[in-house]
Amino acid sequence: MSSYEPFEATDLLHLNNVNLDTLTENFPLDFYAEYLILWPTLFFKSIEHSNKVISGYMMGKTEGKGQDWHTHITAVTVAAEFRRISLASKLCNTLEEITNTSPHNVNFIDLFVKCNNQLAINLYEKLGYLVYRRVVGYYNGPKEPYPNDLKNIHDDKDAFDMRKGMDRDKGKSTRKDGRNHKCYPHEVVF
Repeated sequence: MSSYEPFEATDLLHLNNVNLDTLTENFPLDFYAEYLILWPTLFFKSIEHSNKVISGYMMGKTEGKGQDWHTHITAVTVAAEFRRISLASKLCNTLEEITNTSPHNVNFIDLFVKCNNQLAINLYEKLGYLVYRRVVGYYNGPKEPYPNDLKNIHDDKDAFDMRKGMDRDKGKSTRKDGRNHKCYPHEVVF
């Protein structure tokens, strides 16, 4: 049985079971601290009652203006031993519940996922997310050249910008043919 609690700075000392995994992106400590300070209600963890261990966490933020006012999922991750029990879905649904109402009232939730991460794409599509566009070269490394042609795609370097419209959006921020829309990383601005 899982419960959801606000993330605390001291939790960073207890994340090895979650973060020491090839599927989990790790960030510098100041990045986690920024989320704790600026978006404390959108940074939370799941705790397992049986052993009081952190089984996963959600890092979200709100950004944009006007129609682009949205929640961004920066990270949702679950420890390997707690996967396949719908914990990631529950973390995403909890974030949706929080930001679909006041004080946030966002138009949509978005996230970026590698185009070759079919497991994650399946999860997000099951939750109602649609591909909005393909961001060519989004995951290029620092020594890789900036993309110069939207036709030159690589599933391991490109990201799908996936979105789910919230109640007030009425479908304005999503599209069903998003896989056909491509852009450069610098065009992703809010």
